[in-house]
Amino acid sequence: MYTIDRDLDQPLYIQIRNSVEQAILRGELKKGDRLPPVTVLAKEIGVTQATIRRALKDLGAAGYTTCHVGRGTFVRDPEDTEKTGEDGQNVRDHGKEGLSGSSGHGFRPKERAARMLRTGISKALYDIMPLAHREGIIALTRGVPDINQLPADFMEDVCTSILAGGGMQYAAATDPGGNYELRKEIARRASLDGSVVTPEMVLITNGVSQAITLVAEATTEERNHVICETPCFQGMPNSFTAMGHWVDSVQRDEEGPVMSQLERFSKYNSHLLYLCPYVHNPMGTDLSAERYDKLVEWAKRTNSIIIADEIFRELGFEENQQPSLLKELGPEQAIVVSSLSKSVMPGLRLGWIISSVRRIQELTQLKRLMDHSTPAITQGMGLHILSSGRFDDHVLKMRGVYRHRMEVLLQSLKRMMPDGVRWYQPAGGFSLLLELPKGYSSVALLLSAIDKGVSFLPAPLFDIDQRYVNCLRISVAWVDENEIKEGIELLADTIEECIQSPSFETGLSGLGGFQ
Repeated sequence: MYTIDRDLDQPLYIQIRNSVEQAILRGELKKGDRLPPVTVLAKEIGVTQATIRRALKDLGAAGYTTCHVGRGTFVRDPEDTEKTGEDGQNVRDHGKEGLSGSSGHGFRPKERAARMLRTGISKALYDIMPLAHREGIIALTRGVPDINQLPADFMEDVCTSILAGGGMQYAAATDPGGNYELRKEIARRASLDGSVVTPEMVLITNGVSQAITLVAEATTEERNHVICETPCFQGMPNSFTAMGHWVDSVQRDEEGPVMSQLERFSKYNSHLLYLCPYVHNPMGTDLSAERYDKLVEWAKRTNSIIIADEIFRELGFEENQQPSLLKELGPEQAIVVSSLSKSVMPGLRLGWIISSVRRIQELTQLKRLMDHSTPAITQGMGLHILSSGRFDDHVLKMRGVYRHRMEVLLQSLKRMMPDGVRWYQPAGGFSLLLELPKGYSSVALLLSAIDKGVSFLPAPLFDIDQRYVNCLRISVAWVDENEIKEGIELLADTIEECIQSPSFETGLSGLGGFQ
């Protein structure tokens, strides 16, 4: 009775709604029959509970079903327009249950989240994100690799291999700069595009976050003017802010930082500019060849240092990437940071900095004060992963996985998104930026989308200046092909409803006229 065809252009909830409606009209379902619970239907059909709820909501609105709190959903006479249940209780709208699973008393989390947003934008956005990961929600949010894509015994095999020669070599702390053989391997890989990198130009860190924090601390006394492209991962500007820097931002388009905005600062010297040149987070695009040349010229003319976050470089779909900015600027004017967190797994917390020998020595002294050194066994694992062929095999596999998922995502967006919605063509990885028509809020959209069963990251989470309220990031790192199709269907439906009403001036909170 409840059959669907995922290849049809027709949304899944409509197919389910029509199947039930036809069964009622044919007499297969009679007045008073109880429909299976939402959880049972979702499992039987192979969709999310949110899709079932949406179908039931439409059936209820059309008068085909009625819902009794605590008892279930029943078939009713379509000609009976009474909106109360047989026991006289008010009918509860399908799909309107509180996000926390409560009975609907008091404020629902949606309203509570709206109140929080008015008291603190960034804090409130992070506070509401747990709602986006409730059970049954298709979470297009996760910006880290799916660890389930690793070989089944990956961790066991790596640990067994590095401990085969005895574990005592990992019992003592390493040099604060890091395991020399690991630095040598990272230098070798960094030199493949023609850059000149030696082990002495590499510092091992506990992820990119520590790398940026070390740079921010080291430049505090120099009072460099710090600029971050936006949107970007907010942990980057926040690290500089925590160290007492004032951070300005320049907007990025699909080619890179907008040069007209960057030129506003050209009358000053010694800038620090943070950017993500490869598979940008959240846009997914690469720095273009033209913008690459302009950035190099700007940095040389203003005697500025570019911090290039290459954490997504290995996940690019094309082999002919631009060379590292380190190659053209040299190690005195370039600082490269990267890690294994996006290419292999986030839990390893193994990153590195590449720059001049002098700067690496200074940063190493700071790291000695901060934590002395990155754990020896973590470095041993990283060295084995990079030098054994496991890294290259896994990255090759994941490029294929992400390419396929991204193709499914792009096809679904093209087929389902309403007019006026645009997105950037990603150069790799697992995320892209979606742009709503001007004036509409991704923050308010998120609250509605969660009700329908899909979530994403609103772009204000990537912009300290809150200029991307109408944008959102979609990630396919942890979702399969069917979840992508269904999630985009739910999201497109939410956006369609959103843009049917006039846009509001969103204001600082991004809520606009949200009710």
